[in-house]
Amino acid sequence: MIYLALFIILVLQAIATLQQVRQYKKAVRRLRPLGTVGIGSKKGKLTPGNIVVIACDQGGRITGGEILEGYTIFSRFQALQQIAGKTIYELRDEYRALPAKQQKVYRAHLQALDALDVRLNPVEE
Repeated sequence: MIYLALFIILVLQAIATLQQVRQYKKAVRRLRPLGTVGIGSKKGKLTPGNIVVIACDQGGRITGGEILEGYTIFSRFQALQQIAGKTIYELRDEYRALPAKQQKVYRAHLQALDALDVRLNPVEE
């Protein structure tokens, strides 16, 4: 009986994981037409983890962004409307100017912004 319960839990977790992967792919597909896409994630232990997807044009101006945040499989991607129109450089400077404790909240945002910076300004060797 215990093995059956464990098997059911395992199957439910696999289904939930597949659902979140589908949501992630849809978010990336929604933002890709808006420009170059950068992605960042933050795992949470006592706080909710999140995934941030940000799109920008070739000049670094943010054209869209979405965040998936929460503890459960019922979380959905939400638009980050407050960042649209800013440049990735302005936003990154804003986040880095915050106290270290607050910067942790925006770790995924910073990862996505850094990824965009690397894509827009590749380092030549």
